[in-house]
Amino acid sequence: MDRKSIRKIYFARIVITLSSLIILAFILAFGIVNFTYLFNFQYITARKAVLLISFITALILSIYLTLSFPLSLRVRFSRPRITGKPRPVYGFFIILSIGIGSTLGSPLFILIPENALQYGIVSTISLIVAAITSLIMARVYNDIYIFHKKNGKDIVGGPAFVREAYGVSSVRYFISRTSMWVANSALAAYCVIIFFDLLLIVLPTSHIVSGTFSTALIYVILGLFIAWFIINAFFEEKYMVLIGKVQLVMMLAMALILIIEEALVFHSAPLSTDLFFSFRGNILEDTLINTGYLFILFFGFQEIMAFQRSVENKVEYYIPVIKKKLRIEKDSIIRWTMIVTVIVSSSINIIYSIAVMMTQHRGEGIETASIPAFRIAGYAGGQYAYIFMIIAFIIATLTTFVPAFLAASRHLKSLGEDRIFPVSITRYSWIFTLIFIIILVETGENFLLSITDFMVLISLAFINLSALRYRKDLGKVDGTLRPVIVGALTFTFGAFNYFIDPDVVLFSILVIATSYLIHNIINMEAAAKKLYSSTILLMVFLTSIFIGINYSGLKTMNAFFLNISPHLQEFLFLTVLIILSGIALLEFLLELILTRGGYEEAIRSLT
Repeated sequence: MDRKSIRKIYFARIVITLSSLIILAFILAFGIVNFTYLFNFQYITARKAVLLISFITALILSIYLTLSFPLSLRVRFSRPRITGKPRPVYGFFIILSIGIGSTLGSPLFILIPENALQYGIVSTISLIVAAITSLIMARVYNDIYIFHKKNGKDIVGGPAFVREAYGVSSVRYFISRTSMWVANSALAAYCVIIFFDLLLIVLPTSHIVSGTFSTALIYVILGLFIAWFIINAFFEEKYMVLIGKVQLVMMLAMALILIIEEALVFHSAPLSTDLFFSFRGNILEDTLINTGYLFILFFGFQEIMAFQRSVENKVEYYIPVIKKKLRIEKDSIIRWTMIVTVIVSSSINIIYSIAVMMTQHRGEGIETASIPAFRIAGYAGGQYAYIFMIIAFIIATLTTFVPAFLAASRHLKSLGEDRIFPVSITRYSWIFTLIFIIILVETGENFLLSITDFMVLISLAFINLSALRYRKDLGKVDGTLRPVIVGALTFTFGAFNYFIDPDVVLFSILVIATSYLIHNIINMEAAAKKLYSSTILLMVFLTSIFIGINYSGLKTMNAFFLNISPHLQEFLFLTVLIILSGIALLEFLLELILTRGGYEEAIRSLT
């Protein structure tokens, strides 16, 4: 290829980049003006869905086409996977507090009372089934961890087990990692919603304090929430020891409050067992459905595995009764803290469920309360019990939201480190996760609960079944029986989520499929990406033409001295789609010519 031809091609690509930039500016302006309408999922029709898909497609591909030429001139290199440095500073009790704090989260203050009053004895049975499943699951986690450690591999638990078993390119690994990212993001978003229910609904109407003091209290609690988040998200390494000690104190305070509150409910008169025997449905089917719905209360124990590099290799505790020192190795700390976390958290959940069912205050506003646990506490123990339950809720929010956010960021970061997504994600994973959480907040509480349950159950199934890869080494029980039992149960619980909310299951599958599609597109050759982009844009354009898009809710855009009406926006939007399709096709042809001529030859000719 001669020098003149190469210059013409590169000049054409500069023009394409500038054109794509102008189109991107229009798409961004369109999205900003109509953001509320586009992302209001409560009122969605087929035509509005087409408009939303068209907007997202045009936005992503206009960004890609704008950056395509500049990025092609940069030197490409592989970045090694970031593994992190071990810093063993945590002992048995701090790791235990992290596990219990992550498991006894703020959802229990709403889910258990509502579920107990609605399902009666099935609610308690579901909690027991979930607890037993989690207990076996904790053992499977420990078995896989010990196996890898014996083979000289420092593998952090969860989806990393699947990656080690089947490889980075495995679909099972991709699904388990992506599902955990979505699940933890959804859990964090749910915590945000109910936390603001406390600040904006519960506290202003509780009459604990009034006037200026009420406003000041709200800001103090909000400031505490933000400060704890910032310290954990940005200064975790620096203040790791302090964070661990504060976590231990908060966990002890929360657990003590919950146990006292349960005792108060049991001692409040009158009590009744009527609700235990009022259930009239299919107990097996409803137990399977309900267990999947309540599993959000049980998977926090796996957060312990994420901190395994921070666990001390050996700790010693003096026991005054026997006047001896108890030495605990790292492996025992991890195993027993997971087991004790499940036992303690499950016991508190189950006992609280029974206590709620035995209360006689049903029909007195408990079912309609934004956070039912507060009203139950008020009926059982008065204002002081009410206040202490609020304190427990604030602690539970702090110990749930922050780990969920950090876990989601870690999962997204790992997708970048494993070269599944662009490596830039490793640096900005917390930003992408925070944006995703803000978007999820708009979907509502029920949606977030269902998507968290479904996604985490699917991921846990793949994680536990990864032990089958080592069944010859682990044995029939450790490598086959336990993983199959837990894998089958979690898949079943996840499948039965369809009967709770079919839309959530379909949405979850769509998220996974779309993410995997993006992964495949990223790993395509440059020419193939542009041909694919052109085809997708053309298909979106034809769909928009034949099905139509709903522009009735769009606002008028003010562009300098022009007022662009919704009808004109529709025309411009369709025009943009067909122009982008043409640009992508032209980019494909130019990329093909340059590829055949050779990138290195082309760059040498220009320098």
